[in-house]
Amino acid sequence: ATGALIPDDGIRDAREYGNIFLLQSIARRIGLSEDLRAVFPETWKEILAIAFYRICENKALYLCNNWLDTIWSDEPVSLPSARISELLAQIGHTRVLAERFFKSWTQRFTTTNRFIVFDLTSISSYAHGIDIVEWGYNRDCESLPQVNLGVIYGEPSGLPLFYSLYPGSIHDVTTLKNIVTQLEILSLDTTVFVLDKGFYSKANLRHMQGMKSIIPLPVRCCTERDMVAAVQGKIRSSEYAIRHREHVYYCIRRKFAIADNNYTAHIYLDEHRQTEKREIFLRTLIDAEALVVAQGFTKKAQIQEYLSDQLPGLEPYFATRRNGPRSVLVRNTEAIDAVLGRMGMFVLMTNTDLSSESILGYYREKDGVEKYFDSLKNNLFLKRLRIHSQHTMEGLLFVEFVAMILRSEMSVVLKNSKLRDSLCIPEMLSELRKLKQIMFGKKKALSEVSKTQKDIFSAFGIKLDAQT
Repeated sequence: ATGALIPDDGIRDAREYGNIFLLQSIARRIGLSEDLRAVFPETWKEILAIAFYRICENKALYLCNNWLDTIWSDEPVSLPSARISELLAQIGHTRVLAERFFKSWTQRFTTTNRFIVFDLTSISSYAHGIDIVEWGYNRDCESLPQVNLGVIYGEPSGLPLFYSLYPGSIHDVTTLKNIVTQLEILSLDTTVFVLDKGFYSKANLRHMQGMKSIIPLPVRCCTERDMVAAVQGKIRSSEYAIRHREHVYYCIRRKFAIADNNYTAHIYLDEHRQTEKREIFLRTLIDAEALVVAQGFTKKAQIQEYLSDQLPGLEPYFATRRNGPRSVLVRNTEAIDAVLGRMGMFVLMTNTDLSSESILGYYREKDGVEKYFDSLKNNLFLKRLRIHSQHTMEGLLFVEFVAMILRSEMSVVLKNSKLRDSLCIPEMLSELRKLKQIMFGKKKALSEVSKTQKDIFSAFGIKLDAQT
């Protein structure tokens, strides 16, 4: 209004700091930055930047460069959409570099992980022209072709160690041969290998000959049924009581041979689980009887058709009889009692000398890989692939793998800290996003650090200076 110059207040910029500083600190502390720099000396900063973006924003990759303009970074990079596509294709094209990273990364945990877990998931895809995108058993029940992703997860580190891609039509039991070879290459073949029942087959047991393993015997297996039937009458004896965490289990051991190998079967009874399953099963049977009575059927064929259509799976547990003008259900008590008797029982087979308590602990703790898959598909929006180049797809999966290493480490720290009851990862990152780096000309300072932010950095063992 007066024509006089208004003095500059000196504030040049304010950028997100807390969330990025946390991720960079974690990457350095666990050795992720070092391993990426060694294998990808020209592009490791870009790989980490995309991984940070996927963790913090969960948005399409073409928006990454806009986000980079709003954050603090001691290693600034520029990632326009064309550069991201070029980088992903480059990573996917040089698979040998990814393998070199896996070798370096897994060696950090060869002495600290007590056991490793392998599991498989399917990732649906809209892609065309990619050889390994095939129709198969879709674990998300989607009518789309897919690729299968197999991941090795370590415990107690709680971190993914490496992954492999398989054609979408490949079944669980046929993937293990290549995984065993990779374990040998990565020097993980001496660690206890924990598998789910979907990988049980005699061929797989032969492939794992010499490896320490824990795998459940599936219910469909005759050996499992015979073992459970043989101990049902005596397993509740106090002689076989063991404790795992806060619960008491019963366990009987049996030596046996299968697929040219000697194993020990640990036959468990979980009475808490048994009580829950028995109540649900009996409630279902009683409700089925009431539903049939309410229908007022007069013929046996009507009841059988109703059971088949509305209550599938219950037919073996009922017969029918006449009750005046109507037909009603009669319980097949022999079949029902046989099912009730084995509820809560399961068999874990192993070729290790571990105690029954340790075997059960290893198997119960293997859910880390399922949580990894859940985070991979939901938190990082990788449920459906929309990429139409195999090299780009493989590059994207590698970057997502790097992001999941960081996210898994955050989950482990939160789980073991006092923050686990008050913060989840999205809430933690949202709180840290409020911590800004403010620039006054050439000077830099942080905005006020809240108590919650201090608690977060303390949980991760990170020291935060007011000046940067």
